[in-house]
Amino acid sequence: MDLWIIVIILLVIAIALIGWSFYKKDNGEKIKEEFEELSLQLLQDIYQLKKRVAVLEEELNIHSEETATSAKIHDVLKKHVITLYTQGVAIEDIANQTRLSEATIKVVIDDYINTK
Repeated sequence: MDLWIIVIILLVIAIALIGWSFYKKDNGEKIKEEFEELSLQLLQDIYQLKKRVAVLEEELNIHSEETATSAKIHDVLKKHVITLYTQGVAIEDIANQTRLSEATIKVVIDDYINTK
């Protein structure tokens, strides 16, 4: 008789834990969102540094050519640009938000349209 009580108690605990696991929040999604936000922030910081270097190069009369390719952009930033584009945001506003050049944004948008 005591053995059956223990089995029933364990069964109830197991069912409760299974039910609880369905309502537990997934921390992986939160971490993924934080990582994407951090990646976006780092890309914006890199763009700011490149902009400062360009100003210094201009002041020192050093010319370097930079091609506008979407291959240099992280996927998170590409998704952000495309999301803004599909929401109807102007290219100039996207450039201000993402700190990318308008030429680079146009390349990302053209790639998106061509793969559609």
